[in-house]
Amino acid sequence: MATPSANTFIVDCPQCKAKVAAIEQGLAERSGNDDETGEPYGERLHVGVCPRCDSLLAGVSYQIGFEGIDSEYNTWRDVVRVFPKPPKIFNSSRIPRIVKDSLLEADRSLQANANIAACVMLGRAFEAVCRDLLQPVPSKQSTADARTSSMRPIMLGEGILKLKEKNLIDERLFDWSQQLQAFRNIAAHATEEYISREDAEDLHTFVYAIIEYIYDLTDRYNEFKERIADRAAQKAKKKK
Repeated sequence: MATPSANTFIVDCPQCKAKVAAIEQGLAERSGNDDETGEPYGERLHVGVCPRCDSLLAGVSYQIGFEGIDSEYNTWRDVVRVFPKPPKIFNSSRIPRIVKDSLLEADRSLQANANIAACVMLGRAFEAVCRDLLQPVPSKQSTADARTSSMRPIMLGEGILKLKEKNLIDERLFDWSQQLQAFRNIAAHATEEYISREDAEDLHTFVYAIIEYIYDLTDRYNEFKERIADRAAQKAKKKK
């Protein structure tokens, strides 16, 4: 077990599936003023060990209150785990910001053991994916124009059916999508039904996998096909 320390930080342990007071064994900190905005910033990287299972843990925290500037005291956000199992980073530039923001909220909810809130955000993220694929806003249309458009926005259940009809998802992903919708509905309404952390984590894994499949892997496959086509064209030129 880890050697006791006077310093601890509260962080989510994925092994224990709970918030723990990790024994701090390292701290890196930086602060200053943003060159573009002139606003102050501060961030900390905590490194430590779980007191229950001895797992190595690392988390980041961002300063939200600055003594003498906008607050009487320095205040910080809760520590968010970045190791192990850091948040997934997508490569595709096509993923809408609303999808990324919803996933970030889902990550934070899971680490806070807020399973119901996590399911709501996961459903929101996937609904935004459906709208992006099935009901894209023209590039020249402003956000304000999109909001005032007479076109009815696609809801999650309808979007899932249309993704299947257009062969954008297969039978297994379709089944997963329906499970996500069911749990999202449970989470969004005042029911007595229970959502476990394991259920929320499985749905979290699914949503990340389907977004990677739809965006990242599609982009990479298209790039791969373009490379193969270019090589074939170059070979054809050489033969001439």
